[in-house]
Amino acid sequence: MMLIGILIGSLMLSCLDSLYIQNVETFQYLGKSGAGKVIVAKKNAVAFSAIFSKDITVGGKEVLKYDSLLTNVGGAYNKSTGIFTAPYKGIYTISCSLMSHPKNQVHLAIMKNGKKLSLVYSASGTNPHSAQTLQLLLNKGDKIWIQNHNVIKASLHDHGSYNLFSGVLITQI
Repeated sequence: MMLIGILIGSLMLSCLDSLYIQNVETFQYLGKSGAGKVIVAKKNAVAFSAIFSKDITVGGKEVLKYDSLLTNVGGAYNKSTGIFTAPYKGIYTISCSLMSHPKNQVHLAIMKNGKKLSLVYSASGTNPHSAQTLQLLLNKGDKIWIQNHNVIKASLHDHGSYNLFSGVLITQI
């Protein structure tokens, strides 16, 4: 009977491991009050990592829609639009990695509310891998996305591991 309980417990943990985490709350220890009570601040966690599941070709100035979510805590990345929307004012780390297909070069722009913040470049002829990481002060509702910087289409080489768009809330302000 005990063996059956262990097996059922293992199966339940296995199922729970595959559940999608939508909301996570974190607590920051702020110290003790004059009366000796512990003071904590409740904060909401935000983190996403999205990749491509296959090689893709994007049109000129097209927004990249990373189709495979590794993490989307807080649900702020929308894979149907390719846009991350900051749910809170705070400091965020935003990262983008790129590997072009050997037949073409690629310039990707990291965009904020329609303005280019940074470029990531990958040359043609080989499989060079490049990346950018930014720390940004974002207001609630600011939108971040990755788009083809050029007006011509571009092919990205991927097998579920080379091209990544990710972000995390470091601290709310």
